[in-house]
Amino acid sequence: MSDRSLATSQERQRAAPLLHFAIVGAQKSGTTALGRFLAAHPEIGMCPGEMHLFDAPEYSPCWTPAQIDQRYRTALGAAGCGAPVRGERTPVYMFLPEVAAQLARYNPSLKLIVLLRDPVQRAISGYYMEKNRGGEDKPLWLALLLEPLRCRLDKDRRLRTSAHRHHAYRRRGLYSKQLRNLYRHFPASQVLIVQNAELRRHHDRTLRRVFAFLGVADDVRVPAKTVFASAEGQKKHRVVRLLLRASYCVERLRLAATLRSGRLGRRRSRDTAQPSGTA
Repeated sequence: MSDRSLATSQERQRAAPLLHFAIVGAQKSGTTALGRFLAAHPEIGMCPGEMHLFDAPEYSPCWTPAQIDQRYRTALGAAGCGAPVRGERTPVYMFLPEVAAQLARYNPSLKLIVLLRDPVQRAISGYYMEKNRGGEDKPLWLALLLEPLRCRLDKDRRLRTSAHRHHAYRRRGLYSKQLRNLYRHFPASQVLIVQNAELRRHHDRTLRRVFAFLGVADDVRVPAKTVFASAEGQKKHRVVRLLLRASYCVERLRLAATLRSGRLGRRRSRDTAQPSGTA
């Protein structure tokens, strides 16, 4: 290899984005648990906690990938930066529609992991999380009724105090729209959908699928562990739960169609990647 070619190769390596994947949602669907499971893999470096880099009020589309990487480098530390595969976890990324384009601008090859939970359970869990934090003083039925008005009055969804962050109990469960937005910016082959129930009931099998998606050894055993489990409110609010479930009927059909299109997209990507046979 010539000196010029070597220099070009080294320049490309330096320019490669630091982050390889992100767990982008959904909130209250097991993202914390999955992040900890992935951090236990010897080939994966995970940013601690939730980064909230691309959704921060101070985020600027003028930031270069190098400037973004500097923030990731600080969060990961020397050990994390040295891992072959590096990722972060911020569940609100999928919910805020503008973030997908920003992620693609930073790294078009970024892999996205999405966890989905029953939207009714997710909504109630999200409500109790906000209530326990002191950010919600309304009963569940009233908080759900007020949600559209609260979100409509939002001046900026990126603000730490925005209703979209704190009071979007039902609309965070409208997964189909959020997934379609991800697919507009990333090919389906770069988006992995994991059901929350799947992760809980089939821990090892599900992690092997995630590891394979990330391109790391899939024979690493990470012990199952319950993280932030809470059944608070899930056995109450019978009428509210029935009404919520009814409100998601059309959304369930939309989600099923979106997931089918994602599977077809991944299949087409695999078929395109395979070499064509000789005549």
